Amino acid sequence: MAHVRKVIYPPRADGSRKTSWRATWAGPDGDRQSKTFETQRDAKAWLVSVASGLVGGSSQMTVVQMAEEHIAYFHGLVRSGDRRATTVNGYQSILDTHVKPHPIARKRLSELRAPMIQGLLDDIVKLTGSTSTARRVRRSFVQWCRFAVRRGWLLANPAQACAVDGAASTPEEEPFELPPKQHLSAIVAAAAQGDHPERDTAVVRILMFGGLRSSELLGLADEAAVLKPIGGRLKVRERLEYQHKTLDPPKTGKGRRDVPIGKETSLAIRAWRLKRGGVRPFGHINGKREKVVATGRLFPNPATGSDVWGYHDFIRDCWMPLMRRAGLVVMVPDSKGKNRPQAAFKPHMLRHVAVSLWLAQRPQPTPKKVQELVGHATLKMTMDTYGHLWRDEDEDDAIAQASERIISQVNV
Repeated sequence: MAHVRKVIYPPRADGSRKTSWRATWAGPDGDRQSKTFETQRDAKAWLVSVASGLVGGSSQMTVVQMAEEHIAYFHGLVRSGDRRATTVNGYQSILDTHVKPHPIARKRLSELRAPMIQGLLDDIVKLTGSTSTARRVRRSFVQWCRFAVRRGWLLANPAQACAVDGAASTPEEEPFELPPKQHLSAIVAAAAQGDHPERDTAVVRILMFGGLRSSELLGLADEAAVLKPIGGRLKVRERLEYQHKTLDPPKTGKGRRDVPIGKETSLAIRAWRLKRGGVRPFGHINGKREKVVATGRLFPNPATGSDVWGYHDFIRDCWMPLMRRAGLVVMVPDSKGKNRPQAAFKPHMLRHVAVSLWLAQRPQPTPKKVQELVGHATLKMTMDTYGHLWRDEDEDDAIAQASERIISQVNV
C-alpha cells in the first residue's frame, strides 16, 4: 500500500506556513517506509522507485538469512521428489564459499541493491579468475531474490540487473564445429578394435546415431533398449548424476522420451548383450537420497558387473582408449606445464553429430521433431543450439530467385 499526504506545519511568526509531502510505503510483510519531500512530484517519484525495486525492500532480514530460508524450502522439495539433492547442495556450497565471507552477507534486504551484488560478482572474478563461478553465484542470487520477492521480503529482484563480463557466447553467436567425416569414420572403425569391441561399438552407435547425452547412456536400463528386427527404441527414463552417481529422472519432462534406432545400432546392442551376459538388480541411492533396488544397466560397471558405470571411469576405460585408437588424442600442457593426453572432443560432440545426420536427410525433420528427439526443454533451446544446421545455400538461392521473378512478372 502506498500513499502521499500533505503536511502543514504550525504558522511561523510572520504568519506563513511551511508545507511538505510525506510518501509512505507499506511492504507486504507489514513493515513501513516513509520519506518527506518538498514537492508532491518528488514524493510520487520516490514511491515509483520503491515499487520498481530501485529502492530496497522493507524487510530487516539479512542476505544470509534469505539464502538459508530458500535452502530450507528447497530441502522440502527434495524430500517430496520435486527437486534434486545436487541442486540444493550447490546452493549451500555457494552460500558457504562465496557469500558468507563477503561483506554483502550481513546486508539487510532493505539495503540490498544491484551494485552490491555486482560488486560480489566482480570480486569473485578477481579472486578466482573464473567467470563460470561468478555466473553460478549470480544464478543463485537470482533464485534467492525471486524467493524473497514472492514472500514480500523484497520489492523487486536486484540480481537480474547484474551480469558477468566475459560470459560465454551463445551457440547462435558462435556455432560449434562438427568433426570431419574422416574422424567420425575413424571412431566407428576404432570401436570395432581393442579389448571390448562389442561394448565400444554399441556405445559409439548409440551416441552418434541416437543423440543421447553421456549421462543418459550411462543411466540407461537394460530393459530400456527395446529391439526389433529392423531397429528399435531406446526408452530414456533415467540419467546418471555424475557427482553422486545416483540415478535421477531427466531434468525436464521433455527429457523423458523414446529415441528410434536403426538396424545396425540394434544389431550392435544385441551383440553386446550376448557378450556381456545377463544383468541383475542392485541396491542403489536415488536422487531423493532413498535406498532403492535398481534394475540392471545396459552398460554396467565393468569392475562389478552390476551397479552404475561412473562418468570418469567411462572416460578413462572406454572413451580415451577409443580416441587413441582413432588417432584423435593430442598432448596438451596443463597449468604446471606438464603434457597431458586430451581427446579431440568429448562424447557430447557425438550428440551434435547425431542431429547433423538427421538434418542431412531429405526431407529434413522439423525443428519440433528434433526437439523431441534430443529432449530439449524448449524449442528455443533447440534452435539456439542447432539453428545454423538448417541453413541450406541452395534453398536460399532458390528463395532469392523466386522473389525476383514475382516482381519481374508484374505488368506495369
